[in-house]
Amino acid sequence: MHPLWNFLKTSAATALLLFAASTFSYAQQTLTVSLSGNSVNFNLTAGSANNPGNTSITATTVCSCFFQPVNVYAYFNNAASALTNAGFNIPSSAFQISNNGGAFQALTNTGVFGGAGAGIQLSNFFTIIGPFGRTHNDTMQFNINLTGGTLPNLPPGTYTGTLNIQAQAP
Repeated sequence: MHPLWNFLKTSAATALLLFAASTFSYAQQTLTVSLSGNSVNFNLTAGSANNPGNTSITATTVCSCFFQPVNVYAYFNNAASALTNAGFNIPSSAFQISNNGGAFQALTNTGVFGGAGAGIQLSNFFTIIGPFGRTHNDTMQFNINLTGGTLPNLPPGTYTGTLNIQAQAP
């Protein structure tokens, strides 16, 4: 084949690819997270490492981003007082999440959201074709481990707190 023909084919393919990329880069990009529930209850046993939540919650993340990584995080705003009751606290390090059937992990990481040492990255995924959206599910099980420090001596009561779930497409 003639070298000029090869050059023209390559140039046309490059121009088409650049046009497609520029078209997608101006498209509306959205990132949403929705939860299957908004409350988990625990029957706490003093000094026990096994205090499971009464239900699982699924976080569904939808991203209509083009060639974009997406990270999903769970976090509390304060590591020392993730759950609280009349001045008594359960730290985020005692709160554990099992994501999609994996091992339980405590919320002890410092991430892009939340308090220092109060979070965990649940998952990450990659989107390719943005306009059609990409859906990702994280099914979470919960546990509270009351074996460390002063936790075995916590008084009975209702401990409340807010676990935040947030996604980011950096």
